[in-house]
Amino acid sequence: MFDAVVLAGGGKPEPLTEQEQVSNKAFIIINGRPLLAYILEALQESPSINRIAVVGPERELLELSTAGYRFEAVPERGSMLDNLAAGFEQVDQNRLCLVVTGDIPLLKASVIEEFLSLCEPHDHDFYYPILDRETCIRHFPQTERTYVRLKEGRVTGGNVVLINPKWYLENRDRLEMFISYRKKPLKLFRIMPLTLVLKFALKTLTLNDLERHLSRLMGLKARAIPCSCVELGVDVDKISDLAVVKKALEV
Repeated sequence: MFDAVVLAGGGKPEPLTEQEQVSNKAFIIINGRPLLAYILEALQESPSINRIAVVGPERELLELSTAGYRFEAVPERGSMLDNLAAGFEQVDQNRLCLVVTGDIPLLKASVIEEFLSLCEPHDHDFYYPILDRETCIRHFPQTERTYVRLKEGRVTGGNVVLINPKWYLENRDRLEMFISYRKKPLKLFRIMPLTLVLKFALKTLTLNDLERHLSRLMGLKARAIPCSCVELGVDVDKISDLAVVKKALEV
């Protein structure tokens, strides 16, 4: 069993939230329910998930809790890293925790279970889903993602991670740069050794290369998890993303 932390904080104005007349995209209404409700439903239906902590705006979380969703509301603190720390303070810090962003409403219990099974035997500190471009485009051709070309092909990351909370709380500063550059792959390569940069330029850089470097850089045991769970990568960042998600949820 794993605890889960959902990051639903943040409320800066953007075209998407202004169009939907909300201060936080996690509370955009889709088919009569907040976007965040779809994520909570998936987590609650997942046999491997125990406690759920949601970090976000207090008033909106209170309203959602009265609708019958089971979770512990955690007031947001500011930055993503601050909110993650707040969430981890509410879960079992001695076992891996699933972290989910609050903007992937296509998440399903079956997808969560598949990702967790791919992470077995759960003996690392950090697991990150890797999605290949062909699979993403085949299922959701309208979505725009940031892809990196590796030897295995062009890939992107998902919006969940399985991570050791205790490691995070003791080493959170190590993740600061990684988080800030997560959608800027070229900047990520600036902190890599020259050998990796050359491999990237020659199109011979592999997932194993990145695993080894990330493990050394972060002082942990990291694993990249190639998977076909495209729902992990369909986040609602733009107006066009919302249209894609709404159409998918109508099926």
